[in-house]
Amino acid sequence: MVIDNEAGMEHLSRRTTRDVDHLVIVSDPSYRGLVTAGRIAGFRGELDVQIKDAWLVLKPSEWGDAYTHPGANPGSSIPLLGVVPADRKLTDLESKGSPLVVLGDESNVYRAVAAFMEKIA
Repeated sequence: MVIDNEAGMEHLSRRTTRDVDHLVIVSDPSYRGLVTAGRIAGFRGELDVQIKDAWLVLKPSEWGDAYTHPGANPGSSIPLLGVVPADRKLTDLESKGSPLVVLGDESNVYRAVAAFMEKIA
């Protein structure tokens, strides 16, 4: 089962999500975003929630991938699952409110996410 939650920890702190195999934390590669991702991953030891693995996925941003190197990543306690590549078609679909499933399996974004899923399967 995949649960897509709004940003934040409420679903974990309120224990609405109890047992999780893979917690995928999505962030931009900014310092603030990565610190927040690290805090989210760190909460798993403090809450009454069973989380088997936590992963970091970086989304495209104007910062590029400056913080993706583990030594430069303040959220480096979370294994980097991957970086979603920038894709103009994705941006166009998102701006129109169109479903992202129309990207198709030839899309770089689709292939990247498929590779992420193979890593954790």
